[in-house]
Amino acid sequence: MTNTPAGQSGLIRNFAPGWFASVMGTAVFVVDVFVFRNSLLPFANFLQLFFLGLATVMFVLILIPWILRWILHFDAVCADLNHPVSASFFPTMPISLIILGIALEKAAPLFLSDAVLYPILQTLWILGTLGIGIFSLVLLNIYFHRQNLDWKVGNLGWLIPPVSALIMPVLGNSLSLAYAGTLMGTINFIASLIFLGIGGILFLFVMTTVFSRYMFHELPPSHLAPTIWIGIAPTAILAIIAIKMTQPLALFFIAPEAAVQTIGILAKAAGVSLWGFAFFWLLLAIIATLSQHRKARLSFAMSWWAFTFPFGAFVVSTGVVFQATQAAFFQWIGLASLAAFLVIWAMVAVHTVQGIISGEIFTPAH
Repeated sequence: MTNTPAGQSGLIRNFAPGWFASVMGTAVFVVDVFVFRNSLLPFANFLQLFFLGLATVMFVLILIPWILRWILHFDAVCADLNHPVSASFFPTMPISLIILGIALEKAAPLFLSDAVLYPILQTLWILGTLGIGIFSLVLLNIYFHRQNLDWKVGNLGWLIPPVSALIMPVLGNSLSLAYAGTLMGTINFIASLIFLGIGGILFLFVMTTVFSRYMFHELPPSHLAPTIWIGIAPTAILAIIAIKMTQPLALFFIAPEAAVQTIGILAKAAGVSLWGFAFFWLLLAIIATLSQHRKARLSFAMSWWAFTFPFGAFVVSTGVVFQATQAAFFQWIGLASLAAFLVIWAMVAVHTVQGIISGEIFTPAH
């Protein structure tokens, strides 16, 4: 990779908006370990701290060229915002803030007090929420005004804006409990409900659109094959929300004990059902990816990071469902998925490092 000014300028100009997917795919492993920490002793603490530190360093290193690109090459940014594939990856930046916040919440008790932790989490949540809201509105407005959009460019990367809205309540619910009884606690809770509605409805709209495209048109090119894995994430996240939202709902709506128990039972049933779709889509994604790989070899691209976060979200949802039901089936599925996730993450990370060293990953094709 060239170190000339022209080379450095080219690197920044071609810096893909989806780089933050690598932060998402790395930080989610902290949460994966947390939900299965009792099964991973004595390595859980080390793994959480290592991957949290790595994800934080990655975020900072990626943020620098990402910001410089907006300043020095705004025309390239605008071109990507108007691109039917690249545009969907812009929300990965604010999503990374939320995922880092969730990861920090799980690992921080090992080294931070609550007095220091929760103001940091609140800041990450506010910044992430603003970014998610802005990018969702901008991207949908661009899509609405685009004419003659070719069905062939449709892919499950379009689910990223809905997923970004859905991930926000995961941290928002925790903050609503931490700040319960205060104005900030109420804001956290109400905003989480609002974004749950936004993300849930958008998921249905976008999933229906892209599902139709997959049914009636040829599959996307091989470098976009990993995006089918993004279909795992929405219902995996919804399963987590369904189970984890019981306490905030009961607290803020002052539900009687009988109602709390009823809500808890319904939440577990909803969580298992939503997890079921995520599991089904995981199996479908594996089959579809292997089938496409047999037809045309899947060459490495930054889109490979789409293998990681959705799969990691599935692992988290499996752990949450296991904690809620105590069914051994979910524990074994979760631990097997956790091991598989680590293998996939390592494979994608190694290819990414090789691409950085060679400079090939900074070409527009990636």
